[in-house]
Amino acid sequence: MTIRRTELPTPNQPDAAGIVSWVHLGDLHMTNRGEQNYHDLCSVVNEVNAVMAHSLSFAYLPGDNAEHGDEEEYVVVREALDQLRVPWYSIVGDHDVHTRSLENFLRYMMPAHVYGFEIGGYRFLVLNTFDSADPKKFGVSGEQLSWLNQEMEEARRRVLPIVLLLHCYPSDLGESADELSRLIRDFKVLLLDMGHTHYNEIAHDGNAIYTTTRSIGQIEEGPVGFSITNLDSGVVSWRFKALREWPLVMITTPSDERLISDSTSPNQIIQGVVPLRAKVWGDCPIVSGTLSSGSHAIPLRQIQNSAVWTAEFDPQDMPDGTHSLRTDFTDAEGKLACDEILIRLCRAGNYEPPSRKPRDQDNAVGAWVSRGILGTQLGPNKNGRKW
Repeated sequence: MTIRRTELPTPNQPDAAGIVSWVHLGDLHMTNRGEQNYHDLCSVVNEVNAVMAHSLSFAYLPGDNAEHGDEEEYVVVREALDQLRVPWYSIVGDHDVHTRSLENFLRYMMPAHVYGFEIGGYRFLVLNTFDSADPKKFGVSGEQLSWLNQEMEEARRRVLPIVLLLHCYPSDLGESADELSRLIRDFKVLLLDMGHTHYNEIAHDGNAIYTTTRSIGQIEEGPVGFSITNLDSGVVSWRFKALREWPLVMITTPSDERLISDSTSPNQIIQGVVPLRAKVWGDCPIVSGTLSSGSHAIPLRQIQNSAVWTAEFDPQDMPDGTHSLRTDFTDAEGKLACDEILIRLCRAGNYEPPSRKPRDQDNAVGAWVSRGILGTQLGPNKNGRKW
C-alpha cells in the first residue's frame, strides 16, 4: 500500500569523510508496470540499495515523475521508490502537472512543492518551476522568488554554500529567468542540479555549476543509469554511471579545472601540497588504490568508516599549468576502476578563468566521455526527438 508522505524526509548526514553525495534518478515519465522504464527504475533502486546506500545522503528525482500526472502513474512510481533504502526527494516537472493540478504530486511524492533542507554544511533549496500548475508555463512566481531570497540571505548569514534543485535551466523560465539568474549570481550559488534535458550535461557560467542527467523514461543516447554528485570542501564532482558497471571511483578533491568555482580555494587552484580524496563504490570489497601523476605513484589509504580513500599530492616538481591526476582501484575479484581529472597548478596566483557566455546553458563544457557526457545533446529540448 502506498503511504502518503506528511513530512519531509530527513537526509543522511555525511560519513566520517564529510563528503555529501547523492544520486540523481533522471526524469521517469512513468506510465505503467509493463514499460521498460519501470523495470529500469527497479534495477537502479536495487543497485543503489546493494552498493551505495551506506554512503549517500539522499536520492533526487528532478520532475517529470509521471508522464501524464495521473494518480495510477504515481502509484507505480511509489511502488519502486518505496523499496529504496535512501531518503529521497522529488520536485515538480511539466509532465507532473498535465492534470493542471499539484494534487497527485503532493499526495504521492512530496508533502510540499517548495522546500529546503541542510546536509553537512550545505543548504539545499528546492524550486517548483510550475507552481501555476500549467505544463506550458515555465516560471517561478514572485512569491517563490521572495521566499528564495529570504532563504539565501539566511544561508549567507550562516556561511552555507547553496545548492538549487529545479527542473530546468533558469534561462528557460520566461519572465522569471532574469530575476532568478540575478539571485543565483548575487548569492554565489554553488550548484544547480536539473532534469528536463534528457541528456547528460555540465555547464559553468563562471559563477555557478549546472548539471543535468539524462532521462530514465525517455532515452535517446547512451545506456540506462543514474548520476552521482559529490560536494567535498566546496569542490563539485559529477559522473554518470551505467547500470551493472562496478566498481566506480570519483575523485572528490581537488577540483577538475573545468569545475573551478573559487579561484581562492587551495583545492581548486593548486599552489602546494593538497589532499587528494576519492570516493569508491563496489559490489565487492575494494582492496587497493593508487594515485598517479606523471611518473609518480602513491598508494591511497582508506578513511576509516567511509568509502573514501586519500593521499597527499605534492606538485613540487611540476611547472605551472594543467596536469593530469589519476586514481586506480582494484576490488577483491580483480575488477578495475579509474578516475582522472585535470588540475590547474598556479603558484604565481595569476589564474585567469575562461571566457563565459551570458546564457547559462551556452556554457556547456562539451563532451566528457569519462563522465558519461557524450556532447550530442540528444533530447526532446535540443537536438533530439519530440517526445
